[in-house]
Amino acid sequence: MKVFVGQIYIQPGINFPFSHEFQMRMGEELTKLVKPSNSFLKSYSDDFDVIFRLSAKAEITETEIKGPTVFKKDNDIEFTIFLPYEAGRIKVDFKQTIRKFLNGVAVALKSLAIDETKVMGNSLELVEKFASNKLMFKQ
Repeated sequence: MKVFVGQIYIQPGINFPFSHEFQMRMGEELTKLVKPSNSFLKSYSDDFDVIFRLSAKAEITETEIKGPTVFKKDNDIEFTIFLPYEAGRIKVDFKQTIRKFLNGVAVALKSLAIDETKVMGNSLELVEKFASNKLMFKQ
């Protein structure tokens, strides 16, 4: 099982400037931390991948998680994690944004009966690693 991260934004002007590099590396880090449970393997298989789509909405104050959407033909399970977005905000707190995203990932994993504790246990390190690297943001 691999974990992938992508971005999809549905509201004009509402987005976070995370780069393709962010998506790729975050997926790699999550893949290292996440192992399918026996329950997951019974429901799906080791051939299934989990995809997290990062998104944002201006009208929410708490993270919203949509999914899972299961694509059996493609062996994909997808979630969209909508983070709150303050339109007109001059500076975004990327550490907080990444932390909220990882919390959403943990909730989604738990809903699939996958142990999320390694994600949560490594979240501070991941937040620092990604927020401090200029390659994680669109230039």
